[in-house]
Amino acid sequence: MTFSVVSYDPREKKWGVGVSSRYLSVGSIVPWAAAGVGCIATQSYANYTYGPNGLEMLRSMNAEEAGNALIEADTDREKRQLGIVDAKGSAWAFTGKKCHEYAGHIVGKNFSVQGNILASSDVLESMAQEMRGPGKLEDRIMKSLFTAESKGGDSRGKQSAAILVVSDVSGFAVGTDRYIDLRVEDSRNPLKELNRLLGLWKATFLDTSTVDLSIHQQEIESRIRHLGYRRLQDWLKDNDLEGSVENGKIGLVAMRILMGNDNPELQ
Repeated sequence: MTFSVVSYDPREKKWGVGVSSRYLSVGSIVPWAAAGVGCIATQSYANYTYGPNGLEMLRSMNAEEAGNALIEADTDREKRQLGIVDAKGSAWAFTGKKCHEYAGHIVGKNFSVQGNILASSDVLESMAQEMRGPGKLEDRIMKSLFTAESKGGDSRGKQSAAILVVSDVSGFAVGTDRYIDLRVEDSRNPLKELNRLLGLWKATFLDTSTVDLSIHQQEIESRIRHLGYRRLQDWLKDNDLEGSVENGKIGLVAMRILMGNDNPELQ
């Protein structure tokens, strides 16, 4: 009861899963990923064991081998839907014959998109088109989810969404392969909220570019007043972005968020 994407970026060595659904806390069930191993989306009467068991299988199998092993051992496989990308970017997907219409999947280079109870096949076609486009993995994933929603998405409505990206080159903190790990559990507009959170995540953990505060002082002061604050420091504190300012400079993503762009790369 969901639409999702699994994908690999060979240039940045990142694996990612994005998902949205008319289901509470879809991020607690569907997305699974491990750096250097692969990523999985398990959905449609989701078999939770497909996640941990599938990642373990991917340590010694490719996507197709692991996927077939998972569904062959499952007597309810015709109710399931599964998307897998392995360590090398090979993608494989399965849509059981008893998944509720419209249900299907599209497998492309380094990605698979899949969904069930969708408004139409256009949902998946639009997602696949975005995943074939340029840009960072996390932004292409978000664009694919947004375009899916614009085509009708989950025909029952919307409630939750999540994005999980792992990397064997860098994580957002020392000792983890998690590059991005965000969920919106229950919202009337989960993708908009997820995109806002992604912008904050980038500003807090990933931003490496800065701009000089003195150059944009007038612009910043005007925006701060418009938002109802007396000082930039007050806005930064309210948005947990105090760490974005140092030595007279502000992080580029934080600056763009201040100016009204939730996730600048998607504008």
